[in-house]
Amino acid sequence: MTFSLFVEDSYGPPFIKKLLRRKSEEGLLSAKPNRVKPSSIGNKLKRMINAALLDADYVVILMDADGLPHNQKTEEIKRFLDARYLNRVDIVLLDYEIEEWICYSQEIPIGSGNPSKILRQKQNYEKRHLPKFAEKLDCKKLAECPSFHRFASALKSM
Repeated sequence: MTFSLFVEDSYGPPFIKKLLRRKSEEGLLSAKPNRVKPSSIGNKLKRMINAALLDADYVVILMDADGLPHNQKTEEIKRFLDARYLNRVDIVLLDYEIEEWICYSQEIPIGSGNPSKILRQKQNYEKRHLPKFAEKLDCKKLAECPSFHRFASALKSM
């Protein structure tokens, strides 16, 4: 089964590609995306997903919830999706942002804070550093992270 993956920010795709490649090499993941692209919520997302579904069986959208209720954010995203394809699209929400995976992996408490700001304070983190962290993630610790679990479940369901 083929799938495409859309990630919210421009540094997300290289991070996700490295993470998925690593998991594939470890034999923990059999599905490989045929594309990983950045995207934000809007009409462009609808066009990109419709195009992706021409050569993919499934699409996974990985978006930041920024602390909002997941049902609210999911409905916001669905407004920009073609209803004909909803059964071929899985929306996975991060509770805040993808940096929460780094915080979980390094056992850095998030609380109700912004993970990228927490990392900036503790490690002088900048968004452009995100792809480098893919190799360092401790997936055993990440198993405790709800958003990572949702992401892994979406990939396993294929």
